[in-house]
Amino acid sequence: MRADARWRPQEQLSLPPLVRDWLADPGSLTARLRLYGAFRVVPREDRIIRPTLAEQQLLGRIGRGRALVREVTLLVDEEPMVEARSVLPLASLRGPNRGLAHMGSRSLGSELYRRPMARRDRVWVRHGAAPSGQTPCWGRQSRFIKRGRPLLVTEHFLPALWRRVEDMDR
Repeated sequence: MRADARWRPQEQLSLPPLVRDWLADPGSLTARLRLYGAFRVVPREDRIIRPTLAEQQLLGRIGRGRALVREVTLLVDEEPMVEARSVLPLASLRGPNRGLAHMGSRSLGSELYRRPMARRDRVWVRHGAAPSGQTPCWGRQSRFIKRGRPLLVTEHFLPALWRRVEDMDR
């Protein structure tokens, strides 16, 4: 498939079976990556900014204010597998969700799938460049609802992940 930077609802794209298996998986990406080796989160940037216009639209009214934007790389056996960007509206980080603002080198997925579990209510996919410029690469953008508050998680699955999965599944 050729690169296409536009995000589309996952059901609108015909995905290769292996890619579909990963992008449509409703479970924790962190838990799945741990099956392939030593997992580690490397924080790249945490900042409070206004989300992009596209992110604001996906988050709805609550996304119009400032948000904690967290960018990380997920490693397996010290090899980058996924680049992720989380957009956590400040209004979503109040009360019991405030712990989401202090993840450090912990995986956001470990908190999203802790009780009460977040609900992934929308998923978009694309085939384009990762933030680091690696291309082509599959991306998934998910809107989660945690304790009634939305947040957005974008993950770019790097080519090293597909090589690792294919090697280990042989």
